[in-house]
Amino acid sequence: MTNTEPRNPLYLLLLLASLLFVVTALAYAIVPVLERKATDAGQPPPPSAFRDTLRKDGWRWLLYEVGAVVVLSIASMAVDRLRTLQKQHGKNTIVPVAREKAARQKNSGESEDSHG
Repeated sequence: MTNTEPRNPLYLLLLLASLLFVVTALAYAIVPVLERKATDAGQPPPPSAFRDTLRKDGWRWLLYEVGAVVVLSIASMAVDRLRTLQKQHGKNTIVPVAREKAARQKNSGESEDSHG
């Protein structure tokens, strides 16, 4: 590992935002089902401010989290693309490769004509 690139710092944030989204989505879907099952079994769950807020504003949390995932995804792709372009520009790999290929084709065409 002599030539490693630095990690994109947005990947960790994207991972955390995605994990938060998954946990929130599961809670938003499963908690009401568990509450209903407990109530049907005759054991209503104790009052909880978290569950009340999740029921009331959970959809809004999910929208914010999806927005964060989208923004972080686009930003991390942009950072990766920018790094790639800077690396290519620094090495000047695009223009010399095209010139080298053209020179090879020209030389191979001339050598075939002189032998024929």
